[in-house]
Amino acid sequence: MDFANYFGDILQQPAYIKKGETEPYLPPLVLTLANAASEESSVNVAPNYRELLPHIDHDWLPTPSSGSFLYGVELPENGPDTYWVNLIQAYEELDDLTKQQITGLQVRHFNFYGKYRDEYPEPAYAAGRSVKPDERVATHPLVRSHPDTGKKVLFLNAASEVDIVDYDLVEGAKLIERLREHIKQPHFVYQHHWSKGDLLYWDNQATAHYRPEFNANATRILKRVSIRGSRPF
Repeated sequence: MDFANYFGDILQQPAYIKKGETEPYLPPLVLTLANAASEESSVNVAPNYRELLPHIDHDWLPTPSSGSFLYGVELPENGPDTYWVNLIQAYEELDDLTKQQITGLQVRHFNFYGKYRDEYPEPAYAAGRSVKPDERVATHPLVRSHPDTGKKVLFLNAASEVDIVDYDLVEGAKLIERLREHIKQPHFVYQHHWSKGDLLYWDNQATAHYRPEFNANATRILKRVSIRGSRPF
């Protein structure tokens, strides 16, 4: 935390997010991301070994995190690796017609923690209906500007539900899926093979990240600290 503070203020996630069944409702500033309990922790974290699709951390907040530090505490020898997608490059390689199509579009990002998992078992856009917003929904431009470089970013992920504001539901779903396939192209990706003690930092304003499913019996423990960001524009 002392090191991360050199880069900005630490992000405190909303209190309704639980990372484990026995963990207090107010998350700690340093989150444990694991599929096994850490010896230094008195709580058992929820198993976390299934595939994670490309996602932007905290995209469902009005001010998503600007970046995160991820520290490898204990890692399996055979992976999994973590992959980061360059969303600036992904935007730049869109054809001109698609760039024109998505300019100015606003996208709602939903966070399906708690009650939403029960109320909406399938994506709302796939079912052809809307979802009522609350504090767990944020609207961001589909094409955002990086606050430091000014470069255009295709601000989209493939892991959580989104829909396009004031856009036909069916056509919007087709566009989202087409863009999600676009960002999955391998040449946009940095692949990191973890070693114990690695400390990685990423720009959450310009990347999405993912990892494949791995052996549920493998012990994998990482610690994450996120930095507060600004409202996308």
